[in-house]
Amino acid sequence: MLNINDITITSLDIITAYELTGLPAFILDELQDTQISNTQEKEDIVGKQGRKLNSLKRNKACTVSGTNGMLSAGMLEAQTGSNFVHDGAAIVDWSESLMIASNEAATSYVATGTAGAEITALYIKDATGAAQEKLEQAAQAAAGKFAYNPSTKKLTFLASAYPDNTEIIVFYRRKLAADVLSNKSDNYSKKLRLVIDATAEDKCSNVYHLQIEIPKADFSGDFDVQMGDSQAVHAFEAESLVNTANCGSNKIGGNLWNWTIFGANAADVQG
Repeated sequence: MLNINDITITSLDIITAYELTGLPAFILDELQDTQISNTQEKEDIVGKQGRKLNSLKRNKACTVSGTNGMLSAGMLEAQTGSNFVHDGAAIVDWSESLMIASNEAATSYVATGTAGAEITALYIKDATGAAQEKLEQAAQAAAGKFAYNPSTKKLTFLASAYPDNTEIIVFYRRKLAADVLSNKSDNYSKKLRLVIDATAEDKCSNVYHLQIEIPKADFSGDFDVQMGDSQAVHAFEAESLVNTANCGSNKIGGNLWNWTIFGANAADVQG
């Protein structure tokens, strides 16, 4: 018999999410914190002069929330209800600062777009590095105009118009292979099965494994991805639902969650 009357959770290990059909969806293994919140409605039954005679309890609920120390692509899919398109052709905006030499410069990548208008914008920088003079793309270099050849990535300027080492800033669009997640307006967050794994100890320093299963977790589409000077973290929240369907390994049952504790070296039960 395990001594589970008093245990301490010593580490939060991982959260694994599964599709309701049983296939793995994603793993969170850089968890900063996780919280399971349980609620239950209670309605008082009152009698004469408002005296409480009894109470009616109903609508138990459970919400799991937390933050992961890294951005999870799979969890983004669950929260947006959309899926990444892997290695597809994507268009991205790009900008870079370049130096003119012998009336020429070259973009690092191929600018894409309408022929003859591949460059979104080009500015000559002043001595302070600020964008000052805007040039227009044309078939040939001229006063206030530059030419661009996508096959060579070369920018050409009017001869002697700008001395060597004149700095420019160029804006253009690139077409490249990328993984893209589009947050479609008519797709909504997913329902998954969650398994939370943690390590625990009792008063005698015996080590246990704690596994909390949420058979059907409805992920919230409200979430924050914190970015800035501090570490980027990925927040999540999911509400436990009563499972009423027999989906793969996720069997019918009225449990909001299952709390399972077993010894670190527990033997398998045969049969």
